[in-house]
Amino acid sequence: MTTTTNYETLIKIQKEFPELTFDNNGYEYLDKEVKERHKEQIDLISEILKKEINGFVRFDNFKPRKNGTFDVRVQYYWDINFKGVGYFNIEDFKEYEGDK
Repeated sequence: MTTTTNYETLIKIQKEFPELTFDNNGYEYLDKEVKERHKEQIDLISEILKKEINGFVRFDNFKPRKNGTFDVRVQYYWDINFKGVGYFNIEDFKEYEGDK
């Protein structure tokens, strides 16, 4: 049996709020106005990602991929001394009962 609550929530937010999907080029980020308009959704995404990604700092955007999926782009601590960007494919957030 598959448990996909966080996965399904992230998929739903990405579909319902397309402004949070941004094909950034390098150090580009969502506009301040977009962040303000979607503060509630970004807060929910951040709450999920805090549980899912060790060292999570900040959600940046959803990044579309050519294969039709998308990545979740975040800032997180790679180790105790270095904070940087990370791209996690949405499929990485699927949970399986046997993995718990």
